[in-house]
Amino acid sequence: MKNLTLSELGKSLWRRPVWFLVPLALGVAGALLALQVLPPTYKATTQVLVEPQKVPADYVKATVTTSMDERLRTIEPQIKNRDNIERIIREMNLYPELQRELSMDRMVDEVRKDLLVRLQGDTFFITFEGRDPVKAAATANRIAELFINENLKLRKDQAQGTSSFLEVELAATKKRLELQEARISALKQMHMGQLPEQRDTNLRQIEQLQAKLEINMDALDRAETRKLVLQRETADVRYPEYRARRSAPTAAAPAPPSRLDQLRDELAELRGRYTDRHPDVIRKREEVARVEEMEREKQPAPMAEEEIEISEAEPTPRVDPILRGQLQEVEGEIRSLKAERQRILEDIGMVQARLETTPRVEQDLLSLTRDYDNLQRSYDSLLDKRINARLAENLEARQQSEQFTILERAIPPKVPSGPNQLLVLAVGLAVGSFLGTLFALLRDRTDPTYTDAETLQESFPGVPLLATIPVFSGAAGARRK
Repeated sequence: MKNLTLSELGKSLWRRPVWFLVPLALGVAGALLALQVLPPTYKATTQVLVEPQKVPADYVKATVTTSMDERLRTIEPQIKNRDNIERIIREMNLYPELQRELSMDRMVDEVRKDLLVRLQGDTFFITFEGRDPVKAAATANRIAELFINENLKLRKDQAQGTSSFLEVELAATKKRLELQEARISALKQMHMGQLPEQRDTNLRQIEQLQAKLEINMDALDRAETRKLVLQRETADVRYPEYRARRSAPTAAAPAPPSRLDQLRDELAELRGRYTDRHPDVIRKREEVARVEEMEREKQPAPMAEEEIEISEAEPTPRVDPILRGQLQEVEGEIRSLKAERQRILEDIGMVQARLETTPRVEQDLLSLTRDYDNLQRSYDSLLDKRINARLAENLEARQQSEQFTILERAIPPKVPSGPNQLLVLAVGLAVGSFLGTLFALLRDRTDPTYTDAETLQESFPGVPLLATIPVFSGAAGARRK
């Protein structure tokens, strides 16, 4: 058997034709018998079309983002889903003769074998094979309807799920946005007057306060001058000798300028070069005011300056009550102006402190505002997506989105699709040929006789072959030949 060649096989079949032809005939007879015994089966096909979204995608974007190719690839697993097949078995009462013998798992497997899904472009075909042509067509149509309904329900649930998810995210983002708004509002209330948008206002306020300070200093200078004038007039009234001596001409040399005069000259020089709002002018004016105050404190009574001697017998002259009232009024005005100056300086210091704090507040506010802007953009984006999701949900509910439509319903077939006669005959012929070849070869190899000299020589390699005697068929054989 190991050294079998095609030539030897052909010779074995030629020497043993009966052993080959009998199994071959039995195989063909068995195939014919199978065709008579096997029940006929019928195939019914339903054609389903995938329709695109009816509303343009530029107007409403679908929330179910599965592409057409992906959906077509998942159609067959969805159709052959176990739950769907069990439902079809119960509704269509498939395989009633096998329901008592087979379990539900076996019946599901049988339906999957008989169910075929074929894709072609944007359509797919659902084919079901059964023994009853009417039930086969009804089953194919029912499977298509069930798949379409489940697909619509699934898309609607997905759209609703997307809309609900966006609702939750939008509410959470709005809550965070309101919390950030509260933080910004609290920071602004805590640093009112120190905010970056109030910087220009504070600068203008400082300018106004400096202008008021200049006006106050001018008014204070005038009040001080008026007070000195009133003090001299009061001294002239009380001490006539002092007035006469003060008004009398003297040949003495003029006294050198005092510190107060020098400061006043310097103040006049600064005013000639700068405005009254210049810091040097303000500082020199304050210095002049301090020196004047010190001079007034050091200045003795008019009598002591001029060394006027008044006898105890001479009556003290009375001061004019009008001058006294004017002097008191000027002194009150000076005190009021000094108090106002102090308030203005305190206000300037307070506004300057605000300006110094503004950069730090601006940095904190910038950090909060940046987070607020990010949350605001996120909120606006989620709001747009939620609106689009609601439109898509309405689109799914009204079945205006991408959907499946039965293009051609299955009808009961009139010609059976199985069993395949050619296939059955081919199988019977193949089996008969194989068995016939096998039997002929075994019979030839188990035969102890030798049919030719070559076989004999191979069996006895060391024994020489002397002669071969041909077969004599006789007169009858010759006549037949």
